[in-house]
Formats: sequence, structure tokens, C-alpha cells
Amino acid sequence: MGSYYNAVKVNIGSIEVVENILNDLEPKPSKVLLLTRGGDFSKSQAMHILSKCLGGFEVEKLELEISNPDVEDLYSYFQQVKAFNYQCIVGIGGGSVLDLAKSLAALKGMEIDSIADLRTVIEEKVYKTNQNIIPWVGIPTTSGTGSEVTCWATIWDRANSVKLSIDSESIYANTAIIDPSLTRSLPTRLTASTALDALCHATESYWSKNSNEISRVYALEAIKRIVLNIEKVVNQPNDITVRKEIALGSLYAGLAFSNTRTTASHSISYPLTLELGIDHGIAASLTLAKVMELNFEAITEKDKLLHAFGVKNCQEVQTFIEHIHRISGFSSRLKDYNANLEIIDVIASNAFTKGRMDNNPIAFTKHDVTNILMSIY
Repeated sequence: MGSYYNAVKVNIGSIEVVENILNDLEPKPSKVLLLTRGGDFSKSQAMHILSKCLGGFEVEKLELEISNPDVEDLYSYFQQVKAFNYQCIVGIGGGSVLDLAKSLAALKGMEIDSIADLRTVIEEKVYKTNQNIIPWVGIPTTSGTGSEVTCWATIWDRANSVKLSIDSESIYANTAIIDPSLTRSLPTRLTASTALDALCHATESYWSKNSNEISRVYALEAIKRIVLNIEKVVNQPNDITVRKEIALGSLYAGLAFSNTRTTASHSISYPLTLELGIDHGIAASLTLAKVMELNFEAITEKDKLLHAFGVKNCQEVQTFIEHIHRISGFSSRLKDYNANLEIIDVIASNAFTKGRMDNNPIAFTKHDVTNILMSIY
């Protein structure tokens, strides 16, 4: 039982449709804030096409060379663009760029005079009453985060060692444009880590307390596509057919967990990233099979989940994930990320993120989390 809702229009094809999307907005914007990933993107064919499509608008562009944006980063960008009265945001990049796009859409026009003010706005969800929230368009250049179809943005607060979230149905993207060709230039490690993140989104969505009949359909389809194609995309990164399969897997995973959120694996991943610097998708995937094993008897239609993975048991899921880690250049062992027993204790203590750990189908204790971490130490 349950209900399903997602407000995002999805366009699978070329980024050239962005011009029509903006022209169809009511009211039509005249000023557009464009957020892009940094590096060589400004010289890419995609940027050339995008610039041509946005020729009829006044555009302010921010190039964001950032991963896992901090509250201090968000405050800096907010200050940089607040004088530009943009009526729409186009975000093209990975999950961090898209999270910043929806964050700036949520905060548009608010009076925020310090980082402390911004923390309060986020923690107390003051942005939910903001009357100036504007539409945004999400164009992912990775296949993993699902940020283009979810209504929350992850913002880290490293000074306080916590993960914050900007979260409201008002910040669903107006449109998500899925153009698999944009992912062809991704390096192997990023291709693998983002695809594993999507796999975790789908799997955790499947067993989430908020799982429902529709979300489970999306989750199973996402798992099947990712499992069948992740090794191929690592070994054949220029194959656009494989890139499309992974992009669709990521999209379906996003549509699944947009309604259910994630669970214990993601909750544990946050301190793994904060304390050890492990890439987010890798951090989540490190514990996925172990969490699955503990959750197993509480999972609805567990046979369908195993079938989607093409396995007979949870140990085979662990073996599969370790294989993907290995061929992508990652370790499956915490000791290889400079973990020690003291850090493991800190991670276990900080692994109980509200809305994630309490969304798991069974209750975990710190002892359970410690055992999981020690099993991959």
C-alpha cells in the first residue's frame, strides 16, 4: 500500500530542448542563472549547445568545481548571485551542482546575512515558507545521484561534522533532461562510484519503510539495468548504448527513492565520507550487502530483489560489489582508507542520521553498525 508522487517532467534526449522548456515557463523568465561543473566543461560541445539555446536570455554563469558542497560554499554562492534577479536556474553537472541549483532556488530572495543565519534557515526549514522559490531545470552529467528528480539537496556542515538537508516538495525541478551523451567523458572511478550510488538508491528504496508498489517497480528496473551494465560501462566507457542504460537505471532509482528516501547504508555512508573521505557512492555501497543481510527477513518480496541482482543470496551481492570496486580502482576494505578502531567507533556513533537510519525496515543499534564496519575493516 502507499501513495506515489513526483512533480518532475522528464525529457530523455538532447539538451537542445532546454530553450523550449524555458520559453514554456509561466511566467517566462528573462534572467537565467546557469550553474555548470568546472574543469573543461566551458569548452565542451555541450556548453556550446547550451549557450546557443540560452541566447535569448540574460544569463549569469557560475562554474562550480566542487564536490559535496558545504554550508559555507552555499552561503558564498548565495552572496555572489543575490544581486542578479534571476527567475529560473539551469543546473548542468553532477549531484553537487544540481543540489546547489535547487538550494539557490529554495533560498531565492531570502534575507540571509551570515553562515550562522543560513544554518538556522536550513535546520529550522525556514525556506519552506519562502514565497520567492523559483523553477529550476536539472541536467545531470553523471548517472547516479538522482538529484534531478528528488526534492532535497544535501549540504554538508563540516565545521559541525553533520549533514544538512534542504527538503521541500516546492523544490522539485520543473524538468529533468536526461542526455546520456553528457556522461561519456566521465572518468572510470566517477562512472563506477555514481552508478553504485544509484544502485544503493534503488536497493534501499526497495526495502525502505516508505516503499510502495510503484516505487518498487522503479527500484527493480533500476537494479536490473545497473547490474547488467555497470561492468560494461567501466570497460566500454564510450559505448552510448551502455551509457543510456546506466542513465536510465539512475533515473529509475531517483524516481524510486524520491518517494521513499534511503536507509541504513546511506546513513552509515555520511560519516564514512566525512571521516575517511571515501567517495559517496563507494561509501554507500561498502555496507549495502551487509545491511541487506540484516534486513533480509523484513524485506517485502525479497525473491524479486535477489532476482533483480541475478543472485541467490546476499553474499553474492557482496561479491558482485567487491568485483565492481576492484575493476574500478577502489578497495572494499576500510583499512585501505586509513581507518582505525577509534575512527570506526566515531563513524558508528555518527551513523544515525534522522530520516535515513530510522527509515530502515529494522532498527539498528550502534553495536550492529560497529559489527558491519568491522566486517569490512
